[in-house]
Parts: sequence; structure tokens; C-alpha cells
Amino acid sequence: MAKKVLVIDDDENQVRFLTVALEESGYDALKAYNGKDGLEMIRNERPDLVLLDLMMPKKTGFTLFHQLRKDDEYKDLPVIMLSGVAEVLEDLDSSSDDTHARPYDSLREAMRDKIRNMKGDGLLKPEMFIDKPIDPELVVDKVRELIGN
Repeated sequence: MAKKVLVIDDDENQVRFLTVALEESGYDALKAYNGKDGLEMIRNERPDLVLLDLMMPKKTGFTLFHQLRKDDEYKDLPVIMLSGVAEVLEDLDSSSDDTHARPYDSLREAMRDKIRNMKGDGLLKPEMFIDKPIDPELVVDKVRELIGN
């Protein structure tokens, strides 16, 4: 029986892209397009691993991750977090008129603090963070490393 990997991302193209890569590698790829539906899918389908986008409507990736880590039933579920933050910030920085300042460094630092504080909240960090645009081979390799074939 194929291992289940749940992809939770509000970007339908990203979900489609990742599910194809996972299915071609022999995994049963499940889909959810927001954190609320993702949690329901986790409860109903019991995936072996979750690929979780950070920024989504209805429930952010951070919020869902906190919920999972605080629930004894799901606290050990492997999670790889996907982030488009770096790409978005680079685009915003490049469109800035000021070539010496990076106006979004404070947002970058806030994201780093949020990740560091996970441990302070008694939570383990996700198994990995992957920045978008995503290399499907990297994702499949990491999934294979974490849960096998």
C-alpha cells in the first residue's frame, strides 16, 4: 500500500504540481486548499506526511502546525513547511526605489523569530522548510528520507 502524503496549499497549481511529482514517485497524494480542510483531511485520511504551506486562508500553516504539535495524536506527524515568503519578499525588494535598503528585512526577521519561538512554545520545528519555487525532486527526496517509499 502506497504511503499517503497530504499537500495543503491554497495555490491550486502548486498542489497539482506536487501531487503529480509525488504520484510519479509512488506516493498516494492527497490535496487540501486551506488549513481548515487540511486538518479535516488529516483526521479522516491519516497521512504519513504533510506538505504544508505557511500562508493560507481559513487557517495558516503556522496555526495548523501548532494544532498538530499540541495534539498527542498528531504531534509526531512529519511536516515539511512550504514558504513563498522569500520569493515574494525578493520581488518586493527588487521593485523598491531604494537600492541600498531592503524594506522587508523586518518581515523576514519576524518570520525567523516566529520559527525560533516554536521551540519556546514547546513545539518541535517542522522537519524542513522549503522555499518556493519548489524543486519537485528535492521534495520527493525529502519525503522519501522521512517516510520511505
